[in-house]
Amino acid sequence: MKKDYFKKFKEQDFVRAYEEELKSLGASAPYVSRDDVILRALHSGKGRYYISFEEASRNVRRIMNRLPLTCRNELKVSMYQELAQRVAEYMKEKPLASFKDTLFTILAEEKASRFFFGMQTARLILYRNQRGETV
Repeated sequence: MKKDYFKKFKEQDFVRAYEEELKSLGASAPYVSRDDVILRALHSGKGRYYISFEEASRNVRRIMNRLPLTCRNELKVSMYQELAQRVAEYMKEKPLASFKDTLFTILAEEKASRFFFGMQTARLILYRNQRGETV
């Protein structure tokens, strides 16, 4: 699967979350810094896990088998750890569910706790969106 397949969806969802956070501030919006609104959007829980099933499966299995991950990005590592935790919890609740079915269900149906990218990437997404570049 092409590496950037999920990028468009991730960026659209983030812009939508940012706009919703801005709107929720109402009349106080002009008095809240842009970075504060970005942080609220990043941690809004309105994003998903923007990765392929294969990538998620490979890295969640590594965590469950107590093997080190190959990626060094802290936010990606925490995303895989969150996924592994959710898979473990789901399989505990439904012992007959297979690993593949469980992971597929979580990727397809559940929201992530946050957007797993940082402030700089968020600013860049918003900048490109405001300039009318494809998001």
